[in-house]
Amino acid sequence: MFKLRITSFLLVVFLLLPSTVVFGQASLSNIDKSQLNSGIVSVDYKYQKDVSAKVMISKGNKSYTYNLKSNNRFPLQFEDGEYTISILENVAGNKYKVVKKEKVTVNLTNKNEVFLQSIQIINWNKDMDPIKKAKELTKDIKDDKEKVKVIYNYIINNVSYDYNKAKNLPVDYVSSIEDTMKTSLGICYDYSVLLAAMLRSIDIPTKLIMGYKNDIKAYHGWNQVYLKDIGKWVTIDTTYDSIKKGNKESVSMIKNDRDYLVEKQY
Repeated sequence: MFKLRITSFLLVVFLLLPSTVVFGQASLSNIDKSQLNSGIVSVDYKYQKDVSAKVMISKGNKSYTYNLKSNNRFPLQFEDGEYTISILENVAGNKYKVVKKEKVTVNLTNKNEVFLQSIQIINWNKDMDPIKKAKELTKDIKDDKEKVKVIYNYIINNVSYDYNKAKNLPVDYVSSIEDTMKTSLGICYDYSVLLAAMLRSIDIPTKLIMGYKNDIKAYHGWNQVYLKDIGKWVTIDTTYDSIKKGNKESVSMIKNDRDYLVEKQY
C-alpha cells in the first residue's frame, strides 16, 4: 500500500517557553479584555527596535507561546476559567524577561464561538477573496455538512501540496489564505488555515489542529469541524485528501479520530 509522507515544519507558535525567563520593567503594552466572552484576547504592544517579543497564554498545565507582530488577536480555547497572559521581551539569546503579566477570567457565552474568530494564525476578513469564495460556494445551501463538503472539495481540487515551500520556510512563517488561494499551493498548515478561515466566515466552528497522523512521520496539521446537525466535532484532513486525490486514490471527507494524535488546537 502506498504510504503517504507529508513534509511539515514546526511553526513558531509552537515554540516552548524560553528556557530562561526573568522579570523586567513594564513595557508599553496593553492587554485588551473586551472580547473575553468570545474567547479572544488582544495585545497592543509598542515595539522596541530590534527587540523580539512574545505573548504566552496559560491555563492549568497548558501553555501556548506566540510571536508578537501583526494582528495580535489570540484564542482562549480551553473553555471557561482563569488564564494567565504574559508578555515577554528577548534579553539575549534564549533569555526573555516578563514585562507584563495579568490574569483574566473567561466565561464564554458560547463555548464554540472562539472557533469562529479571526486570530493571528487564522487571519481573515470579509473582503478577502477566499472569504468571498466561501460565501459564493455556499449561498444556496442550507445544510452545514453540505456547506463543509462544498468548501472541502474546492480546496482539495484547487490546492496542491508545495514540497519546495516546506523545505524553505522562515521560522516565523504565518500562513496567508490569500496567498494560498492565489498560488494554489500550500503545505498542511496552509490547507488547514484556509479551511478554518472559510468555514468560520460562514459561521461553522472550525479548529486548526497540529499533531500527528498514524501514517505520516512528520508533524502535521488538519482540522476539526463542528456539525450542529449531529452535535459533534468531526476530523477533516484536506492536505491528506488533496495528495491522495492527485494520486487517483479515493478519499472520504470525514476521518477516523483514532488515526490522529492531537497536540495543539487553535
